Amino acid sequence: MDVSNKTLKRIQGLLAKAQATNFEAEADTYMAAALKLMAKYGVEMAHLADSGQVADEVTTFEILIGTSYGVDRRALLVNIALAKRCRSVYMQMPNGYRVTIVGHASDLEQVKLLNASLQLQMGKGARTARDSKGKSSTAFKKGWMLGFSSRVYERILEAERAATREPRPADTTSTTGRSTELVLASREQAVQTAFEKRYPKLGKAPKRTLTNASGYSAGRAAGDQADIGGSNRVSATGAQGSRR
Repeated sequence: MDVSNKTLKRIQGLLAKAQATNFEAEADTYMAAALKLMAKYGVEMAHLADSGQVADEVTTFEILIGTSYGVDRRALLVNIALAKRCRSVYMQMPNGYRVTIVGHASDLEQVKLLNASLQLQMGKGARTARDSKGKSSTAFKKGWMLGFSSRVYERILEAERAATREPRPADTTSTTGRSTELVLASREQAVQTAFEKRYPKLGKAPKRTLTNASGYSAGRAAGDQADIGGSNRVSATGAQGSRR
């Protein structure tokens, strides 16, 4: 669909501009715009699919997360997927983690775009992150990434909720007359059904423990400025589990 392709290109352009600048305020402006446009795009595609105007089937994609801070990078991807109404499962491999994301095609496209951008941002931020004494350690970096992932998840959800409340353009109004909340709930149930059918038996990943509170706080602050738009609150949302 031409409209959806144009929208995705606009989103890619905003993400690229945000990544290109070294000024946090400017990057945040670009990516807040990208996140808002992405959330609106998701709602519009959901209504178009609900009324049969476009095909937007539940499908999957796989990605390999390498061993370097693999648990933390995997958690970021899983958080993004969950915020975009998708479900995730991972398998530990000799060279990292193979993560499979299940969701509607239009939502998976958003997950791919956000993951590509935010993984770069998180990696760059973690490399330069320092504690109050100017030191960097593995524990501090891991705490930083946990905080970053947590705040990113919250920000994506905030944009999604705002898009849900916005009135829809006339050309994306569903002929079924269903509300946005009902349309999205139906899509989430379709994803959950497909996920459970594909993976009927899954184990649970061990819960992660926060070992560096200052790193976590610094990571949350960075996530608040991330180009997208606590404590173990990520664990409370299931971000560290093997399934979503």
